Amino acid sequence: ILYGVMTETSIADLFKAGIGPAIMLTVIMAFYALFRNRSIQRDRFDFSEFIFAVKRGGFSLFMPFLILGGIYAGVFTATESAAVAVFYAVLVETLIHREMKFGDLQDVVVETATMLGSLMPMLMMALSINTFMTYEQIPHALVDIIENMVTDQTSFLLLTLVGLLIVGCFVDIGSAILILAPLLAPLAMAQGVNLTHFGIMMIVNLEIGYLTPPLGLNLI
Repeated sequence: ILYGVMTETSIADLFKAGIGPAIMLTVIMAFYALFRNRSIQRDRFDFSEFIFAVKRGGFSLFMPFLILGGIYAGVFTATESAAVAVFYAVLVETLIHREMKFGDLQDVVVETATMLGSLMPMLMMALSINTFMTYEQIPHALVDIIENMVTDQTSFLLLTLVGLLIVGCFVDIGSAILILAPLLAPLAMAQGVNLTHFGIMMIVNLEIGYLTPPLGLNLI
């Protein structure tokens, strides 16, 4: 959403463009998990159990369709979809699955607040590094390096991806998009790169950086 706002790119198109890469990454990680766990003892696949699990989890599986359908139908915005998701999850867990009571909501809120509170010192450190890098104009320097070294579309994309990975290791995704999207978008357009395509590449690479030490906040 932030990238779409900063570059005036259609948010709906960005959502659609993310489906293909999401499926590709899911397949890659699934095969990786199978390979890594190939020596673990496993049970034979039972199709009847699969059907039972799908039926039992039908309401949960419906959530992505509810959220994306509501966004594309214009019923609510992408930001409002978060509130819709929470409301739907609470209804399913309390009234349908009955695995949680309304009285348990207070415990859930307290547990969530406690977990988030433990992340605050690490988040403060990450934001401090982010502020320092922004103050020293390090992202701008990276953009200048890319601009000076670019000779064609391929070199632009390769240099940009490396730069985004580096930035993603130290700067949170929101700040990185705010700083870099307006700087890189004109360069991408000059090299004939579609801004929707470039947006997906930018977000995925920043996310990979966000999983990478020395901070790796998403791992935490």
